[in-house]
Amino acid sequence: MKPFSPRASRVITLVLFAVFSLAGNAEETTASGNSIDCDALVERIKISPDNIYKDTLFPQTINTARQVCLSLRQAVGGEGSTPDLSRITADQPALREFGARAASIVIGQFGQSTAISLTANFNEMATQLATTNIATGKLPEFRTRKIGSKHLGWFSTGNEKKFEFPPNHPDCTRVAANKTCVQIFNDFMEAFNPYRIAYDAYVTSQNQQLLQNINRDWERFLDVSKSQTAFEVWLTTLWHRKHFQQDYIVGPPRSQVIALHPQLVYEYVDDATDGNNAEFGLAIEWLGLNYWDLKVPLGFSVASVYSDRADVPDIRTGVMLHIDNKYTIGWGKRGDAEGFYFSVDFLKLLQNKKQQYERYVR
Repeated sequence: MKPFSPRASRVITLVLFAVFSLAGNAEETTASGNSIDCDALVERIKISPDNIYKDTLFPQTINTARQVCLSLRQAVGGEGSTPDLSRITADQPALREFGARAASIVIGQFGQSTAISLTANFNEMATQLATTNIATGKLPEFRTRKIGSKHLGWFSTGNEKKFEFPPNHPDCTRVAANKTCVQIFNDFMEAFNPYRIAYDAYVTSQNQQLLQNINRDWERFLDVSKSQTAFEVWLTTLWHRKHFQQDYIVGPPRSQVIALHPQLVYEYVDDATDGNNAEFGLAIEWLGLNYWDLKVPLGFSVASVYSDRADVPDIRTGVMLHIDNKYTIGWGKRGDAEGFYFSVDFLKLLQNKKQQYERYVR
């Protein structure tokens, strides 16, 4: 094999330098917090007039909700600041007291019941609240569900072990003469869960922002990334399968696989006869990667170019470099004949954004 010419060596050097110097420059984003109106949030908490926990548990629910909100507001800060949930500690005593109070009330009502065995569940909830804060995200929420003829109750954290309760029972009538068991536990859910209101509002806000960011990232990916065939999309999803197999919504991949990609190029071959030096040719990118989301987007591939010339080999193989997802330069060689070429991403003009997104979803 003959050594590369000085021009070819310079091209290869530039390609390798660009690949290794730019491949690690991922775009950084930071989450910004929003100010939280604790008074407005707490005022939204309402309870039914006939709720049996309205006077025993609900006042402490309000106080705990306020303390949690104030702690969260301190951690999140104002507009443009970066949330630091690790700073939250002030809410822990309030959560501990609230959990102990809730467990004491309900265990006092049903602790001796043979039909409703809930002591372990409520003690676990109290223990969870005694050792947690907003930073952990492990704030128990009481839930009920009917499955067949069974009514189940449980807390959303811990081992989520469920306890069973009948639709109605004398033990429930003893607690509230005018309430069924189902109504009593619905009352508890209404009186207990609002302590989380600030945390739930914050999480909802963050999730909405996350979805907006993901949607924006997909829009940008479909607008600016390099064109891909259906085969390349499939290979890209395989290459990034860990990314796409998450159990939550994800954004676009950070790189694109290039494989068997056709490209129309304009090539210059110095060794061709005068008048045939510059001609259009067809390039095939055999395999490569495109880092579409770098500060300076960069892609590279092994490629071959075909152009019909009588005095030099028709096919030359070398490397292709993509810059800014649109512009292409490349070099190929066979024997003594070297070719340099450039192109733009014409296939992108024919690509349907909706169809391309559906390919990734599939």
